[in-house]
Amino acid sequence: MAGRQQRRRQWERQIARWRASGVSMAAYCRRHGLSYWTFVRWHRRLEQAIASASPLTLIPVVAPTPNGSVITIRLPDGVGIEVERGFDAAVLNAVVRALQVAPPC
Repeated sequence: MAGRQQRRRQWERQIARWRASGVSMAAYCRRHGLSYWTFVRWHRRLEQAIASASPLTLIPVVAPTPNGSVITIRLPDGVGIEVERGFDAAVLNAVVRALQVAPPC
């Protein structure tokens, strides 16, 4: 069981590094000597785990902002997300979920 959890954490770190790299999944795998299909399988597995987790509830908040266009959201771990008025709540939801999986830098 511990081996399975350790492997999962290793893949979570690899996927977080790939996202931060800005390169395609295939390019990342080539650079790091990883199997592309194994990477894809872990990426899908972890994304499905996020999707099946309890739903994230976004609570509408109306707050004045100094410049009137940007709102900063601070998560419990200190990560900040800035959104502009009219942001897409579904995209924000996906970003927050991805941050919950990604290990801290």
